[in-house]
Amino acid sequence: MAGAVLLLVLAVVFLRRGSSAGKSEIIRFGSLEAVVSGRGEINGEKSVKIELDQALQDYELRVWNFKIVDLVQEGKKVSKGDFIARLDQSELMNNMRQRMIEKEKVDAELKHAIIDSTVSLTAKREDIANALLDLQYRQIDLDVSKFESGAQQRKAQMEYQKAQIALDKRKRDYLLEQNKLKVRIRRNEENAARLQEILNKFQKALTCTQITSPGNGIVMVGEDYLGKKLTKDSQIMAWWPTLAMLPDMSSAIVQTYIKEIDIAKISLGDSVRVTVDALPGKTFSGKVHKIANMGETKSGFDMNAFEVVIRLDHSDPDLKPGMTCNNDIIISKHRQVLLAPLKSIFKDGKTSVVYLQQGSRIVKTRVDLGPENGQFVVVKDGLREGDRVLLYGPQEL
Repeated sequence: MAGAVLLLVLAVVFLRRGSSAGKSEIIRFGSLEAVVSGRGEINGEKSVKIELDQALQDYELRVWNFKIVDLVQEGKKVSKGDFIARLDQSELMNNMRQRMIEKEKVDAELKHAIIDSTVSLTAKREDIANALLDLQYRQIDLDVSKFESGAQQRKAQMEYQKAQIALDKRKRDYLLEQNKLKVRIRRNEENAARLQEILNKFQKALTCTQITSPGNGIVMVGEDYLGKKLTKDSQIMAWWPTLAMLPDMSSAIVQTYIKEIDIAKISLGDSVRVTVDALPGKTFSGKVHKIANMGETKSGFDMNAFEVVIRLDHSDPDLKPGMTCNNDIIISKHRQVLLAPLKSIFKDGKTSVVYLQQGSRIVKTRVDLGPENGQFVVVKDGLREGDRVLLYGPQEL
């Protein structure tokens, strides 16, 4: 029984050693492209924004957000004038009715001001006419007093002056009343005109709740201020007015994000190899066009990421906005360099080591490494061509 167990143990060790013996590779010279990879999304370099009309963004409407009642499907190809979205009009209508009530009140006040002006000024003109007539009577008395005593003449003179003062006062009262009524009427006219202007804005805004395409293209639905795609029943804000985009795919770009530990490796103008998930077998070339100055927090990254914009050298009719792609940014090229598989590299503290197979012996060897591409790494020192390195650690035996 003990002999059988011993044979079983020896067989397991032999099988594991035998299977591990195939996990090695010979070091050879070759070429390597050092790349930084990132996932991205195809888009048009230029695009037309489909936004809320300026008439809907007017603060005098007192409507700060609109509910989307209906919305075109994303990815749909549209022509100029085609339907894009329809917005709820209920809040506009409610505010418009309130303004109409205000306008009716102002119109009534204006009408009353005009009537009051007519009545009041008519009475003032009659007062002036009566005062003028009284002055004429006093003038007659003054003329007749020439044949009377001096005291009677002074009395007639004083009565005439009193009548003259009364007439002048009636005229001043008339001008004051006229100016006061003019101001009142003008104020009501201005209020009425202003409210009518606002009502006209409401009328225009109501016609703008039906939104159509300003040109031809493929619709890319916009996002709200929280980064969530707009849908039917979403709210679109007057201060965040973009509903959708019409990308121009004649000049295509890729928007991708690169980890902050890799961003320093990338430079403007670096060549990029782009493969699109939806177009297997096709490879596109491009160049780094823009690198963000500041990093940002992105889901899927355990550190800050920087936006990188890649401009494709040539577009393609099959490219559609929103397609996902993989982007290999080529940061350097190396020819006839000693290459080792990344799987053969291990860490011993801060030092990189390989396990060199020399016949039946395994030797732990320190190596100095250069650029890598995800599969291989350049070995600057520590290995020679023809060396065989393990693709596993001895502890796995």
